[in-house]
Amino acid sequence: MDNNILDVLVVGAGMGGSIVAGRCGDAGMTVAVLEKGNPSQAAPAKGRLARLFGGQDDRGGERWPSETRFRKRRGAKPVNIGSVLGIGPGGSGRIYGAALGRAERADFERDFQPAQWADTSETALRNDWPVSYGEFLEAYREAEKMLGVVGTPNRLDPEDDAPLSPPPAISPAHRFIIETLRANGRHPYHMHVGIAYRPGCSECQGNTCIRDCKAHGFNRGLEPALRAGAQITLHKGFTVTRLEQGQHGDWVVHAVDSEGNTHEFRARHLVLAAGALNSPRLLLKSAGIWDGGVPEMVGRGLMFHASEVFAVSGSGLEELWGPRKVMAFRDHYFDGPAPLAECQSLGMVSAPGMITHFLSEKLRRAGLNLGPFKRVALRPVGEIAQRIFRKAELFTANIQDLPYRDNLVTTELADDGSERIAVTYHKRSELLVRARLFRKHMKASFSPLKVRFLTGLGEPNLGHPMGTCRMGHDPSDSVTDAQGQVWEKPGLYVADASVFPGSLGLNPGLTVAAHAVRVAEAIVKSRETGSDQVRASMDADRATKEGTI
Repeated sequence: MDNNILDVLVVGAGMGGSIVAGRCGDAGMTVAVLEKGNPSQAAPAKGRLARLFGGQDDRGGERWPSETRFRKRRGAKPVNIGSVLGIGPGGSGRIYGAALGRAERADFERDFQPAQWADTSETALRNDWPVSYGEFLEAYREAEKMLGVVGTPNRLDPEDDAPLSPPPAISPAHRFIIETLRANGRHPYHMHVGIAYRPGCSECQGNTCIRDCKAHGFNRGLEPALRAGAQITLHKGFTVTRLEQGQHGDWVVHAVDSEGNTHEFRARHLVLAAGALNSPRLLLKSAGIWDGGVPEMVGRGLMFHASEVFAVSGSGLEELWGPRKVMAFRDHYFDGPAPLAECQSLGMVSAPGMITHFLSEKLRRAGLNLGPFKRVALRPVGEIAQRIFRKAELFTANIQDLPYRDNLVTTELADDGSERIAVTYHKRSELLVRARLFRKHMKASFSPLKVRFLTGLGEPNLGHPMGTCRMGHDPSDSVTDAQGQVWEKPGLYVADASVFPGSLGLNPGLTVAAHAVRVAEAIVKSRETGSDQVRASMDADRATKEGTI
């Protein structure tokens, strides 16, 4: 361990962690980042037979390496599912990302409760945000400038003043879809994406961008600070095991590197940005910071979004080429009191391999595992589906999920003693009501084009976990305050989607980035207050031990 205490220690180099680290480093603070992933040491690419018969593929060391245990109710038998979470610098945003839309004012100010639109007595956890939309707007603008967002304004939102770069030209088929939507009274716009569209850009949805076109926290936040000479050290291949609070209010982090060596780090400020399935598990493993009594809400309130993927086909879509992540509309973002979602281009072309993987994962979530022959068994289905959807455009939506106390994440041990992420998640009937409503709106929006839904009703988007260290108005029903600081634990922050009290009706990336901007601002401002007190206390204790006072 370095005897010099750090100003800031960040766990996780995804969207939130990279932005916090970069901005604090730019402000002259000493920063270290501990990142579990290290894609540069990835295993060699699999051969064709290995790809056909192999088990979970971590896609070159950039995805979480172990399966997640998923159960619908506490005590039920778990189903093991492949993780879609990214690891390594950039996190999930390095692989997916790109969709960088703002939430709306109502997302922040309304507490959505299911009895407002469904026949149910269930109550969700309070989901209005403890920070006003007006306070959050400046952070949105800062994040949009940093990530270089491309697109056109959403004319339905008078507050959409995002600093946008002009988008690329679109194909005749996309123009035809836009004209169809407008004829049906909808208001499409070029969706807000973090793609630079450099020569040869293919948008790289589901893959790391080799041209560095696609924006994420690492390449737009942390990496520029490192190049500028900021006092930041990035440690890759480090797994954090537990946290402690020092007697002077500083924070102690215990970690193990990829070689099995143990390390200890100290910092005045500790930022957890390991994602909504891992930040709460670190807190649960660190009960000592609360004298053994971890607050009840840590790990609870898990949300995922209900994922809708559908194909739009019909006459007029013959000339479909060029960029695919190009359009969105929010005419059905809400339906009265019910929160729905932004509809947007998926940005991927249907191919047999993608369809085969999609079908095999869907079967596995349902409890049917075809074992090593799954890709071979389903390949013919993928070939047929690819021919059916050859002249179709794929769209998606992330229907807002609500936080419920019994949806949670914990840690379980596998037979070999290794730790596994364990999720308990039960989708509610009120979510299915809203999903059916959204589907009805989509069919009307694209008419007379044909709409075919490819996902199950209310199917959780496992790549969008949120809400497990939720921010709130009061410690009784939340984990952090409006700034992302853990209640009654000065200097301990959470800077990922786990702080979301509500899931919003769109991709979480930009909101995570904006929250990270606010966390960094709070830490930099506290440098002259709380951190100085920590430093003075430690200096006095050291001087006493050395006999100088």
